Amino acid sequence: MNIDINTFALVLGIFYAIQFVIFLIEYYYNKNYNGLGWWLIYAASAFFGFICLISRQIKPIEQLAVFGQNMAFIFSSFFMYIGLMRFLGKRERLSLIAIIFVLFLIPFSYFLFYKDLIQIRTIIIWSTVGLIAVLSAYDLQKYKTKSLEIATNICITVFVAHAFFSLSKVFFLLTGSVINAFDSQVLVNTSTYIELLIVSLFWTYTIILLINHRLTAEMKLAKDHFEIIFNTTPDPTVISGVKDGYISSVNPKFKEVTGYSSEEALGKTVFDLNLWNILQERKAFVSLVQTQGYCFDYEAEFRLKDKSIMMGLISSRIITLNNESHMISVIRDITERKKREEEIVLQNAELQMLNNEKDKFFSIIAHDLKNPFNAFLGLTEVMADEIPNLPLSEVILLAGRMRDSARNLYGLLENLLSWSMIKRGMTSFHPENLALLPEINESIMTFLDPANKKHISLLINVEGDMLVYADKNMVRSMIRNLVSNAIKFTPDGGSVTISAEVHPDNFIQISIKDTGIGISKEMQELLFKIDSSTSRSGTNGELSCGLGLHLCKEFATSHNGKIWVESLNGEGSTFFITLPSATQVEYT
Repeated sequence: MNIDINTFALVLGIFYAIQFVIFLIEYYYNKNYNGLGWWLIYAASAFFGFICLISRQIKPIEQLAVFGQNMAFIFSSFFMYIGLMRFLGKRERLSLIAIIFVLFLIPFSYFLFYKDLIQIRTIIIWSTVGLIAVLSAYDLQKYKTKSLEIATNICITVFVAHAFFSLSKVFFLLTGSVINAFDSQVLVNTSTYIELLIVSLFWTYTIILLINHRLTAEMKLAKDHFEIIFNTTPDPTVISGVKDGYISSVNPKFKEVTGYSSEEALGKTVFDLNLWNILQERKAFVSLVQTQGYCFDYEAEFRLKDKSIMMGLISSRIITLNNESHMISVIRDITERKKREEEIVLQNAELQMLNNEKDKFFSIIAHDLKNPFNAFLGLTEVMADEIPNLPLSEVILLAGRMRDSARNLYGLLENLLSWSMIKRGMTSFHPENLALLPEINESIMTFLDPANKKHISLLINVEGDMLVYADKNMVRSMIRNLVSNAIKFTPDGGSVTISAEVHPDNFIQISIKDTGIGISKEMQELLFKIDSSTSRSGTNGELSCGLGLHLCKEFATSHNGKIWVESLNGEGSTFFITLPSATQVEYT
């Protein structure tokens, strides 16, 4: 069966159309690769050449169709070469291309428009095509890479074969073969279309092969890079199923931090290893990852192999492995950081407390200490200016007031001095076995006169053989401050009772109970807070700054004891202190 040239041309044109579609699809999915756009232009140029080939049968435009067909044919060869160089990351030889094109264009145009000789035009065309094929094969050999070696070698072979055929055709035309028309049934013409079809087929195959080999090489490179990063990440990293938590990969740091080796972890789930200390945290975390596709710096508790708890920040992203959703998760150990943060919070609280104590100290100096001194100075000025004119009874009254004012000033200064020494770490602490009753009797001697003036009964309900293991000066200071407050806030005719009882935990509980004005619940919550002001005047206008209670708290804490108050507004108050009994083991 004979197939004419037009049939070959039609088959070639259909193939060029299919080739264009294939390159268009490759360009759509791999447009980030250099060169694919040039190959797409190559296919479009080749198909345009086929359109021009068909148009040659239209006599009025025959010369233009011939010119367009051969220009498209030559340009498609150039575009193929440029695409290959760009795909390999190299620059094409533009100057050489320009020279080849000029050497082709001038004689070809002459023998088309001025002297129509198809034989010479064909020699010019195939000499140019052969030269471009030689240039393409040479540069491919020069710039081929190891990862693309197989595909590049196939491409080089196709170009060499194409160059050989092109130059062979030139040789035959120079040695006697004659072409009278582009569709003449001669061997040279028939073989041309067959060779173009075969070469185009191989070019399509090699280009697809080049792209696939590059994709494979890049995937391998990406996999190698991923494994390097995965295995050298300084934080535990794990790949696990989103739903079932099945562990498919862990890095070396995972063992170092969690204690589980890869052999122990692989094939298990995060539930088998009990990695999440709180399962609800994992559920919430996975929900975030599924919603967003990722989640960064989620704080959670993790249980290690040795059962200890690690605070961690986990960051995850959804990836697909074997068509299933997995999470690649990086866990950063922040246990030490959390400890430091807690320490900083405590230090800030301590600094705030120290700052509040400083403010309290200056407030006492500026206000609570200033007012008694002003009162004392006022009394001395009255005595200095008016004593010659005052009766003896008035002088005695003024002297009594001065004594009371001096006593208050002394108590305040004593408390300020004690508090200052505590805050500077200068307070000595020497616990010893003490008989409690004599210490109480000694402590209240100072307050017998103020109590008598207000007709307040001082009652002591303490057994004589009761012993405490405590610092003498601190015990006396606590008793003095609490009894002093009880007298201040108890109206005339009331009573103050000091009691003590032994508790089963080897502590002795001392209570100072008064029948005074009581303390509201709101004020009770502020009594032992240094940054709160609870000072108020006594029932007879006695001054109070609230510093004594803070001293009592400091001294009680030094003994591992406690201090608290029970009171109802208008019904009196009872302050309690616990001190270790003498039977306790001595502590430091």
